[in-house]
Amino acid sequence: MPAPNRRTVLKSIGATGAAIALPSEVFENANLWHDVQPIRFGMIADLHGGLAIDAEVRLDAFIASMAEQQLDAIAQLGDFAYPNQQHQLFADKLNSAHENVIHVIGNHEFDFGLKRADCYKAWGIESSYYRSDLNGLRILVLDGNEKGSPKHRGGYPSFIGKKQSQWLEQEIATTDRPVLIFSHQPLAGQSAIDNAIEIQNALSKHQDKIVMCLNGHSHVDSLLNVGGVTYLHVNSASYYWVGGKKRMAYYQDPLFSILTIDPQKSEVVIEGMESNWKNGDDPAAIGYFESESAPPETIVVPTIRDRRLLKGKITKPSRKDSKRSNDAEKKSATLKVMAWNIWGRLNQDPRYTLNDTTARDRTIEIIRNSGADIVAMIETYGSAKEIADALEFHFHTPAADANLCIFSRYPLSDIQLLDGLSSFSFLAATVSLPQGQKVRVYDIWLTSGGRHIVDIKNPNISDRAFSDGDDLRFDMLQKFLQHEDVQQCLDNVDSIPVIVAGDFNCVSHLDHHLGTRHSKLNYSRVLPIKASKAMHHAGFTDTFRAMNPDIVPETLGYTWTTVGTEFEFKKGEGFVPVENHPRPQYRNPYARIDFIYSAGAKLQPTSSEVISFHPKQSKRSFPEFPSDHAAVLTEFLVTP
Repeated sequence: MPAPNRRTVLKSIGATGAAIALPSEVFENANLWHDVQPIRFGMIADLHGGLAIDAEVRLDAFIASMAEQQLDAIAQLGDFAYPNQQHQLFADKLNSAHENVIHVIGNHEFDFGLKRADCYKAWGIESSYYRSDLNGLRILVLDGNEKGSPKHRGGYPSFIGKKQSQWLEQEIATTDRPVLIFSHQPLAGQSAIDNAIEIQNALSKHQDKIVMCLNGHSHVDSLLNVGGVTYLHVNSASYYWVGGKKRMAYYQDPLFSILTIDPQKSEVVIEGMESNWKNGDDPAAIGYFESESAPPETIVVPTIRDRRLLKGKITKPSRKDSKRSNDAEKKSATLKVMAWNIWGRLNQDPRYTLNDTTARDRTIEIIRNSGADIVAMIETYGSAKEIADALEFHFHTPAADANLCIFSRYPLSDIQLLDGLSSFSFLAATVSLPQGQKVRVYDIWLTSGGRHIVDIKNPNISDRAFSDGDDLRFDMLQKFLQHEDVQQCLDNVDSIPVIVAGDFNCVSHLDHHLGTRHSKLNYSRVLPIKASKAMHHAGFTDTFRAMNPDIVPETLGYTWTTVGTEFEFKKGEGFVPVENHPRPQYRNPYARIDFIYSAGAKLQPTSSEVISFHPKQSKRSFPEFPSDHAAVLTEFLVTP
């Protein structure tokens, strides 16, 4: 494995990354910053020297790449290498790579009866938890390997004891500098320490001083915010543990990253890396995600994503720095796909005309403004021809007043109903792009019957009961996925990629897991939703969540409902403004229930967003926005 260089491994921010709002107020406290120059760290986690089969080669690649950078320090976030004579070369190489090396003790440093003292000797450190000042920044290194947890039931300890937690809080309370916290075990999210909530509460009291907390251990790529503090899981340099006979699913290339803190720009930037699974090691291919205890697919990836965290605003990533060759660009096409339930009857109701602009007119304006090339529409109900004529699009709908309609800027072929499936719920067509590529598109609607989505807010319904309540939708989806037409298209997906888009009337397991529970987002529910798992098992990618993998308030992506609290529904009158409104169940945003799924290597999502307001508005606004569902818009790169 040759040493990768920056050009081929460390991507420019914007290639695949997303900008995220930084909740911490740390940059507004100018008194904390003794030096306003950017501070840069090279970071590597979970190299597993002595355990991973090619750890030394991966370390050499990291050191070679970091040598090309202007760095203030290098940090290893634990499970680095066994601290014994046999593996001393790992520490010697790293310590020789930079004058400032930050060492964090991981749990595997205690294998074979090794102790903290062995780490001190091997690495040249004096304590398992300590502070270090660098260019006006206070670095606090923690030891999450302490004993004494009442929750410990065997295995490695994962705990921060009373003495250390008191030290941590005292350090932050008394410091006159911004704080960066390193630990091996996570303080929040996947695989968090036993007393994570206690530590999170202590840190939240001082969120105005904490830039962020970084950890290894979990071997996932995940960012979350809890109580105003940002937590980043830095992925392993080597592999993800899947257990069983496979044990370790290796990354093709070593993973590491660069962290830049820029006080002047009030931003934190992570320059990441992207690899692939080694042959036969893809967790999805070996059925790892079929276990309900598995973390979501969005964070178990052979990747450290680029991230830009900005104080108080979010900007969309640019693709101008993509590493695709010019030849590939010339042969590729971009394609924008929208899924939207337009609340069709409302589009024909004169009560929703505003300033002489009908709801249908506003629907057309929103689609046109989005630049969508394909629209998978639900609740079309008699609007299809007028919308298609206004957009000058091709379209396919089973009947003039049908529920579903596929609109396309480009010609449609292989238009058909799916034998044995209701045309009210399933529709198919193939889009032919100008460059010659073809894309198969399915527009679907799953029933809203049975347990309703509003029950997600009902504390009397357990996570299991809520998930089981989607059985009707799951059964419909299974019949669709097993349909001969769909199976044939999936067999041919390497030639003609497939899109499945529509209103699923259920949430996704990707939005409801331990990370969101720790963040207190999405009702803190952990939901093994069978419908979304079935889509992933069939090889589909949830494009919105793939492009927005870090679930923070700005990326929840709720699509239902858009109505808000300023209106209430009155029979015979529709939604009317109210001064003192009660709380009807369908008014506030609930969940993400509209999706655009894709399958096929020739169709790669590059960005995805939720549209919930009219272009003349600055925020979610009903009735200017003429539907109770937000639209989902995904942009793809389509390659030959």
